[in-house]
Amino acid sequence: MTFNTDELMEMAIQIEKNGKEYYALMTEKSHSPEVRQVFEYLGREEQSHLENFVKIRERLAKSQAEKEFEIADEYNTPEMFGYLNALFDGRVFPNLRSHAEIANEINTDEQAIYHAIGFEKDTVLFFQEILSILGPADANKGLVEELIRQEKIHIARLYTLLGNIK
Repeated sequence: MTFNTDELMEMAIQIEKNGKEYYALMTEKSHSPEVRQVFEYLGREEQSHLENFVKIRERLAKSQAEKEFEIADEYNTPEMFGYLNALFDGRVFPNLRSHAEIANEINTDEQAIYHAIGFEKDTVLFFQEILSILGPADANKGLVEELIRQEKIHIARLYTLLGNIK
């Protein structure tokens, strides 16, 4: 099984764009100063992550010249092939639908925070797959690991916020 790294990076970039859009919409919708402050911060973080993935994409394009590469042996099973296809098709990440649509369905800060937690968890999962696919020798490994760490901090911050508003 092969795939193009540019497609993988485009999906990561889109996930971050969606997160940024979601946090901007929820910042406007919230009536709580504390919730707005956290959502504004997370929106800025998503923009930073987006920029990092653009840089990774550019580096990969230069180093791999848009070539396709083989997925590691542990991914060369029918089950993993199906999982990766679902991942790329957006079935694992239903949050890839428009956040404007999602925002219209959210009526409380609590709902917005729970959705954000789900989005951040999905993002961690996807970034971990990127890390696995890139492999241990890839020059971008450290940056992707740092992005995973930051996403986990976002989850912790959202859980803290949830406790504060209950």
